Amino acid sequence: MASPRPLSFDANLKILSLWARHIFSIAISKPRRFIAFLPPLPGRQMLLDLRSGRRLEIRLRTINDWCTAKQVFFDNDYGFEKLARGGDLNRRFDEIVESGHSPLILDCGGNIGLAARFFAETYPQAEIVSIEPDRDNIEQAKINTATTKVTTIEAAIASNDGNGTLIDPGLGNNGYRVHESADGAVRLISVNTLIADARAKKCVPFLIKIDIEGFESELFSKNTEWIEAFPILIIELHDWMLPKTANAANFLKTISQLNRDFVFHGENVFSIANDF
Repeated sequence: MASPRPLSFDANLKILSLWARHIFSIAISKPRRFIAFLPPLPGRQMLLDLRSGRRLEIRLRTINDWCTAKQVFFDNDYGFEKLARGGDLNRRFDEIVESGHSPLILDCGGNIGLAARFFAETYPQAEIVSIEPDRDNIEQAKINTATTKVTTIEAAIASNDGNGTLIDPGLGNNGYRVHESADGAVRLISVNTLIADARAKKCVPFLIKIDIEGFESELFSKNTEWIEAFPILIIELHDWMLPKTANAANFLKTISQLNRDFVFHGENVFSIANDF
């Protein structure tokens, strides 16, 4: 994929407008964990974590990048505070740490590393692996997670190890899709492979986040035993984007057979194990 062009004046103006709306929303809404205490500068956004007092700098290239940052940090898409079982999940995280192991977090569809950075700030003791098939996004993710323990892998998550092709449907750098292809240039890597690699480092599965633009249909088509290893699975489904494909069918069929809570919040499903 070609590198995104520098933001135009109009694009910078739009981002500035979005930031102004964010500041207004802070003033009228309940307290948030992250705030953008400075307006967006060209290519970057400064954040303040009100929980830890830490300042974060994230690098952005496009309006899509800023919108992703808004979802992850300002809208708190992946935070547990909104879940009735958030306390259970945090206790399970602490149990893994106290046992002498590192909780494993897999960020599937890592994009430019913003979700991985959020998880790293929230769970600094975790081993976080961000899997993303687009090279330009991977390079940006390395910048955004440079001060953390996040490992980035240039690949797409799949049910089996193999190869695929990256497709650009014209939705921006957070909308790339993957198709299986034996001679494709994109590496496919399975969750089972990642778990096996992590266990060799004394890691225990804790959280898996999946936002892979419809490839979840393939991911959940077979070899899904890994689901039960994760206390929490967070996924965005894409039937809304791919009408008349029943894209979520494999996920729904698989997850409905397991003893897990199903919580819909915003764009994501939170699937929470009931056996811990």
